[in-house]
Amino acid sequence: MDRNIFTLKALTKIYEQIKPPHSSIWDKAIGKEVAEKTQKFEVHTKNAGRLRAPLVGKREKGVFIAKTAFETTTYEPPMIKLFTINEAEEMFEQKFGKTEYASPEGAAKEELAKELKELREIAQRTKIWMLMTLLTTGVCPMGAKADVGIKYNPKFTQEVLSDTDTFKNPDFNIVGYLEGKQMSIYKDTGIEINTIVVAPDVVPYILSNKSVMADQQNVNSNLIQLSQKIETLSDGMKLVAFLPKLNLTIYSYIDWAKAPDEAEEQQLLPKSTIVGFQEKSFEVRYGALALREKPGVKAKVYIAKEVVRAWYPDDSEDDELQYHSAPLIIPKDAAAYFCSKVLE
Repeated sequence: MDRNIFTLKALTKIYEQIKPPHSSIWDKAIGKEVAEKTQKFEVHTKNAGRLRAPLVGKREKGVFIAKTAFETTTYEPPMIKLFTINEAEEMFEQKFGKTEYASPEGAAKEELAKELKELREIAQRTKIWMLMTLLTTGVCPMGAKADVGIKYNPKFTQEVLSDTDTFKNPDFNIVGYLEGKQMSIYKDTGIEINTIVVAPDVVPYILSNKSVMADQQNVNSNLIQLSQKIETLSDGMKLVAFLPKLNLTIYSYIDWAKAPDEAEEQQLLPKSTIVGFQEKSFEVRYGALALREKPGVKAKVYIAKEVVRAWYPDDSEDDELQYHSAPLIIPKDAAAYFCSKVLE
């Protein structure tokens, strides 16, 4: 085990080889992830707009198309900064007759893998929290809490169904409601949603709803099952139903997360909530990272999604493994997804 394994480049390369936790909700929503060359970058946000060209005679002047459907803003993504105690390096340095480990190099490698895996899992959970916050509130968080962030579509609101017009009513036309959402978004954006994700407490009401049962009876269920690709879903996500009339797949999703200073974990998709979007219609862009490879040297700009470095703080006896990343989640169209409370 070479001492150079604890350099920034080596640690980052090792980190990249660790497989991230499988998350079906992330895989469904995110189409691509890109590392930017600068810390701040422009985001061109499309917000509901489809134009057609008016027909003109061959001697008439063409029609000027103003770029009002796009908003260009420069953002500097928030940083995810994590650190853990770098016990692996301590094990490595104690290997010459000073260690209690029978195989110090093996123990150091095992400890390093464990530490990097923990950082990977926490970072991924943080990005999933960002995604779910964007889907349910329209805001991509820019701070420790969800109350500070970017609202790409100022008109985004969470619809709340009430009285008898909720999913609790077996006579309520759920298929018609989802069709209305699908058609409205398609009319405004040209994007057709094909994925609905619901909190688990909504599932029984969907399965017992008369309109859902009628829609599924219209097509042989065996043919539906055969036509659906076999999916391996991560823990917390389950296939609920397929609505052939709308070509919509419904999933349930449950997971929790909390910040270190929070007492209780928060459900990422709150109770009685549903979200709808087109698969792969979001992307993640990562700002470049200006970091010192070690204390006392000039900072360099790293074009990478994530960077890991060993750090030796002057104010502590503990060496650290630090994780840095600057992700920003962006919708393909800011008006092409929705969120509703359906059991109020």
